[in-house]
Amino acid sequence: MHGINNDSAIELPITQNLSLTPTGNHARRSITVADKEKKSSFQDLTSDTLSLIFCHLKLRDIRSLQKVCTRLRDVIKEDNALAKSWYRQFSLPHQQQLRMSIRTKNKNQLRAWLMSFSNDMALVKSLTNRQPISVYSAGLLFFNKAKLMSGCETFKLFTKATIDKTYKTSSATSNVECNRLAGLNQVNSADLSADGLHLVTANGDKTAKIYGQKADGTWGKKTTISHDGWVELAIFSPDSHHLVTVSLNGKAKIYDLACDQSWELNTTILHDGLINSASFSTDCRHLATAGSDNTAKIHSRKDDGSWKLTAILPHKSSVRSATFSTDGCYLVTACNDMVAKIYSQRAGRSWEEKDTIPHDGAVLSASFSADGHYVVTASMDYKAKIYEEKSDGSWQENTVIQHTQTVNSATFSPDGRHLVTASNDGTVKIVGRKANGFWEGKATFSHKNSVTSATFSPDGRHLVTASYDKTAKIIGQQDDGSWSEKANVVHDDWILSANFSADGSHVVTASSNGIVKITELQRNDLLSAVAE
Repeated sequence: MHGINNDSAIELPITQNLSLTPTGNHARRSITVADKEKKSSFQDLTSDTLSLIFCHLKLRDIRSLQKVCTRLRDVIKEDNALAKSWYRQFSLPHQQQLRMSIRTKNKNQLRAWLMSFSNDMALVKSLTNRQPISVYSAGLLFFNKAKLMSGCETFKLFTKATIDKTYKTSSATSNVECNRLAGLNQVNSADLSADGLHLVTANGDKTAKIYGQKADGTWGKKTTISHDGWVELAIFSPDSHHLVTVSLNGKAKIYDLACDQSWELNTTILHDGLINSASFSTDCRHLATAGSDNTAKIHSRKDDGSWKLTAILPHKSSVRSATFSTDGCYLVTACNDMVAKIYSQRAGRSWEEKDTIPHDGAVLSASFSADGHYVVTASMDYKAKIYEEKSDGSWQENTVIQHTQTVNSATFSPDGRHLVTASNDGTVKIVGRKANGFWEGKATFSHKNSVTSATFSPDGRHLVTASYDKTAKIIGQQDDGSWSEKANVVHDDWILSANFSADGSHVVTASSNGIVKITELQRNDLLSAVAE
């Protein structure tokens, strides 16, 4: 269940028996040879040996080593140890998604991606001229981009594309007809594929529409997927090769990307009532749907590409969400019966209920942290609960986050160091994980109306909110660890969904009046941003 590789155990490739002892006023560490006749300083180790050690250290440890001496600082810089350690914080599937978002860019696009936050041409040239021969190449690029973005107090926004409402009205349109068309125009969600080449919207006119990006950067409609009812959700799989559309008529449709870049229907999933949500596993082999027929269903992709129903998980009431852990071995469901259920599956066996998380109201969502050690739930009882897995496999309450109204969503950051809650009380709360494994409040931001969601960027240092006050706030973490509001995307009506692109350079927002905006984040020209 552990998707993040950040083992702190160190095996030194040294034959001597060494021990570390504090020395000097700053408790710097030296290495003492067992025969006590010869002492060698830690910073005297070869660069190759230091590089091996860095591979097993956490980001905070490497930052501390930077302060010891000039030699260590130079070796850390030459080895790109900070970027590598930062990259290792993410799960392997997330690392793969970051690499995918980089591989789809040519050198000019990559240069533009970096220059939106830096006018340091030497830095941009150095980063874009690197050959993608290492698994850490994407990490180095994202690390520097995140550093540049964090150095900005505010962002400048540039609208790259606007998808307008489908059904137009005029001064002669009656109020009744205006209201009917408003329902048809509503965009319930909008999602960009991880490779950045496609956009899908879920609409009130019983359709999901797929748009493709053209060579000139504009977007054109490619496919319309029809349903018999309101389409609540449409999302791409992590590998961008599949998408699922969810309709209130009890159907979810899985489409596959063909070789000619067209989208073809593969499978239709049925529930006996409304389908509330759907989510892919990180390896794209499984899909979980949550229905008002009191079931969560799991469909799995066979070797021939078709999807087969492999599990039905019964509940006592409507299931609001069903989400896999990063490694796909666990599933957590959120239910109207005031509990979240944690299931496990090992070696292809059937899914077994492992534990439940109780609430005093309907549970609207539940999800795992990237390393699988924590689950967070969001409930109508005004609480978000964080549960932690213990060594014996049981789950115990760790932290409760209190709001004054319904908590609509609660989401972990990709690196697992933070989570964010969004509530009808108009607030967004950011919580950080302490060294002892417990969680503490870091920042609270306010909207003038309900906040429907808050979602982290791929780098984990930014988030975007969606609110009924017609704004999406972009909030970022500064270098000192504090969080601040950096920009607002504004619509003329409720914002129903807001998400980052996989490369972190854009946000896509969907409004109830039928407008979808793709907005690029840029460095504010009045400020300078410098990377390490």
